[in-house]
Amino acid sequence: MTRILVVDDSRTQAEEARFILESADYLVEVAVSGDAALERLRAGGIDLVVSDIVMPDLTGYDLCRQAKADAATRHVPIVLLTSLSDPLDVIQALECGADGFITKGSPPEHLVHRVRTTLENRRLRAESPADSGINVHFLGKTFTVASERQQILDLLVSTFEDTVRKQQELVESQQHLREANRELEAFSYAVAHDLGAPLRAIDGWMRALVDERGEQLDAAAQGYADRVLEAASRMRQIIDDLLRLSRVVKAELLRKDFDLSAITGLVGSNLIAFQPDHAVEFVVEPKMRCYGDRALIQVVLENLLGNAWKFTRKTAQPRIEVGTIKHGETTAFFVRDNGAGFDMQKAHKLFLPFERLHSDAEFKGTGIGLTTARRVIERHGGRIWAKAAPDEGATFFFTIP
Repeated sequence: MTRILVVDDSRTQAEEARFILESADYLVEVAVSGDAALERLRAGGIDLVVSDIVMPDLTGYDLCRQAKADAATRHVPIVLLTSLSDPLDVIQALECGADGFITKGSPPEHLVHRVRTTLENRRLRAESPADSGINVHFLGKTFTVASERQQILDLLVSTFEDTVRKQQELVESQQHLREANRELEAFSYAVAHDLGAPLRAIDGWMRALVDERGEQLDAAAQGYADRVLEAASRMRQIIDDLLRLSRVVKAELLRKDFDLSAITGLVGSNLIAFQPDHAVEFVVEPKMRCYGDRALIQVVLENLLGNAWKFTRKTAQPRIEVGTIKHGETTAFFVRDNGAGFDMQKAHKLFLPFERLHSDAEFKGTGIGLTTARRVIERHGGRIWAKAAPDEGATFFFTIP
């Protein structure tokens, strides 16, 4: 069985690499320093080394250089862990005789693939005649390279330079995108905030007209006034929702462990107090815990429970349930109702701003609430989704890692 030596002065990272490689059926040993790794290598029995570069006593480059200079250990392939942020990384690795790279932070399968590829290339070269070229295992296929060493080195360096350049361009593009998003958020906030004053004036003067001159208005004029007030009210709700969304995007995350069941009960009590005419069976799983920003998660629950409350208004025996369910390796929270539901073919519109799956005549709303909920969940590193059917209710799920 293949035995791998993982070298890292961080025990946490070393144990993580051990777990990944042992899951792929390798035998794994750990050395927490370059000196300890060199000593273990000289004792024999190691088939491959995965080493960090930056270590306090003996760097990964020095470990590789000394191992390759020793006849007893030079045959052992060494894969270096690197950030690949500096173009000199690849030159220094080639200089010291490293057999491969793996980028720090790569998915587990990348580490396993790099180890397998390095071992397969070492086997192919050991079996190939000296004058037959170099056999290389790449993307599941074996190739014979007849180029001279200098040609191979030139190609490798030029490819790496191009990769680094593209990575730098990507970082710059991401920075520009973040700046553009910040400007857009600031603009949206300013527009929503500045619309409030003239809207309040429209609403105030129209109410004054109705209160003071209402008796002089005929039925048509009274109808026009009512429509203006209704439109002003709707616009005020949209502005409030946009401002709430803006605050959610800008707010600093203050994570802590809290009782999600208690917060859910509080939100439900507020809904009951403000809408006592809507008798809903409200069921909350006890002792649900969550690690996140309590205020922002409460915003999520206000939107999800508010929707469930709204869409069960035409249901004979309305019921809302909040609880947890196992979702793969994690736990998902859910908010389930037996209300109007929706067609899953339209589900892609759910979390987009101003998109609504029901007409305003059926159920009032702005379409901002679910967008706000999605932003909060994504800021926590989780995801939110829904399942529903027309007239059979809806269930919204979300995870908080």
